Amino acid sequence: MDAIGTLQQKKLLRVDEAAQILNVSRWTVYRWVEAGRLGGTRLGVGSLRIFSETVAALIDLHCVGVTPATPVDHSATQISPKQRGLKHRYVSDDRGRRDRHPVAV
Repeated sequence: MDAIGTLQQKKLLRVDEAAQILNVSRWTVYRWVEAGRLGGTRLGVGSLRIFSETVAALIDLHCVGVTPATPVDHSATQISPKQRGLKHRYVSDDRGRRDRHPVAV
């Protein structure tokens, strides 16, 4: 499936799909999600999905010499920390066992 078809058919993209569409590395996609340039969500432990509309908005924002067919709301490219979800912190109890606890960002 080509990049345009992927963006139109899927709401959520895997990190490697978003990286291929944007022609960047997987690690750049992770950094952009952390920085708020791309919107994403966690689907469990270690599974990140990227919102295809934020990928499309980022592409439209950086298009040169091409006028978008429809107006694009570029506010969708910035995601607040609250929308990105929770971070986890490891906490040890008195017996030395470690547990993950969600912490608001």
